[in-house]
Amino acid sequence: MSADDGKETAAVLDGNAAAGRLSELFAFDITTAIVTCAGCGKAEAGARARQYGGSMGTILRCLHCGAAVIRLTHTPKGYFLELVGARQVFVAS
Repeated sequence: MSADDGKETAAVLDGNAAAGRLSELFAFDITTAIVTCAGCGKAEAGARARQYGGSMGTILRCLHCGAAVIRLTHTPKGYFLELVGARQVFVAS
């Protein structure tokens, strides 16, 4: 938290940091899935996304354009998952 503005400052990590939370929802490793950004159309492994987050949840942003591709929030009642920013998620079998 910054003394100047009173807002929480979140650490920026790569997509690997979200693996634990996302593994609670998915049977596959999202970091190895290919996520196509709906904003710029670039496709990258989930591990290449940039994670922003804090106590409220996790946002994975496109490495190329910064658009939010995956949002995940965990509440006492369950999870909210938004993939609006991901055109597609490809998981190899």
